[in-house]
Amino acid sequence: MIYVEEKDFDRQMELLSFLAQTHELNVCAWLYPESTATTIAGNIVIKNSLNLVPVTTYENGHLPSLTQFVKANQSSISKYAVAHAELKKNCDSVTLYKENDSSWFAATIGHEGMCLVQDDKQITNLISAGFTASLEAPSWW
Repeated sequence: MIYVEEKDFDRQMELLSFLAQTHELNVCAWLYPESTATTIAGNIVIKNSLNLVPVTTYENGHLPSLTQFVKANQSSISKYAVAHAELKKNCDSVTLYKENDSSWFAATIGHEGMCLVQDDKQITNLISAGFTASLEAPSWW
């Protein structure tokens, strides 16, 4: 697991955009259990019918809703970046998935100021792109 501490939301979105340029990925946002939003960043909120693995698990076994899957690219991620206030109020994470893979590839957990990337091999690319990435979790995590 790669940990990228990034308190700045725009920078978190830059990380997702960077990964989307190097891989074929889809993007969605996972909602907090209490959210009643029906759209986020212009994307319809759906139930997890794809059986995707969410970034955050909840004690009561609640499976959160998510936004519809869209191809991850500069445009789709920019829509999430512009919707910062909406995301902050309703969403736990913005998450990238590889095509036909139910496990997440990378995620930004905005309220924590943390980005996570599952593939350790990406660390060199992330550091070269100017992100402060580590294979060790920060002490507060």
